[in-house]
Amino acid sequence: MFGFYVPSLFGAIAFAACFNAWAIFELIVNLRLWRRGSQNRDRFSRYLIIGGMMIGFTLASLAAGGARLADITRARPYVFYLGLILMMAGLVFRGYAIRQLGQYFVPEVVIQPGQRVMDRGLYQYLRHPSYTGTFITVLGYGFALTNWLGLLIMLVVAGTIYTVRMNIEEAALLEAFGDEYRDYMKRTKRVIPFVY
Repeated sequence: MFGFYVPSLFGAIAFAACFNAWAIFELIVNLRLWRRGSQNRDRFSRYLIIGGMMIGFTLASLAAGGARLADITRARPYVFYLGLILMMAGLVFRGYAIRQLGQYFVPEVVIQPGQRVMDRGLYQYLRHPSYTGTFITVLGYGFALTNWLGLLIMLVVAGTIYTVRMNIEEAALLEAFGDEYRDYMKRTKRVIPFVY
C-alpha cells in the first residue's frame, strides 16, 4: 500500500487518516476569501507554499521508500505513532491559531479593511502561530516516515518556504502598521516560544 514503513494495517489506516485530515484541513483553509478593499501583498507566496510542500512530500516519501540506510530503526513503531500524534497536534494548534485570527486569516498575505495587529491568545507570544502548527505537523509527518532523510527533507523544504513567506508577511505588516507592528515584533518570537 505504501512505499515506506508502516507497523500494521491499523498504522496504515491511521497514517492515511492523519494525512487526509491534513489535506482536507488545508483545502478548507485555502478556500477562505478576503474582503473587498483588501490589499494583496502575497507576491505568489501562497503558490510557493503549495508547490514546495507537494515537492517536499514527494521527495520525503521517495526517500523513506528508497533510502533504507537512513531508516529510523530503534523503537520504530513508537516513532511512527509519535509522528501521527504530532501531526494531529499540529493541526489542532494551527486550527486554534486560525480561529483566533478569525476573518483576517486568509491563504494569501493580505491587509484587510479594519485589520489590526493581533496580540492576544497565541499571538501574544508568537507572530505566526498557525505556521508553528504547520511545523509541528511537518515534524510529525517526518517522524511517521521513520526515515532521517525524509524527515530532513520535510524540515528543510518547509523551513525554507515558510521563512520566505514570513519575510513577505512581516514586510507587509510593517508597511501597514509601522511602529505598532515593529514593537510587536520586539516582544514576540516568530514560531518557537522564547527561541525563534
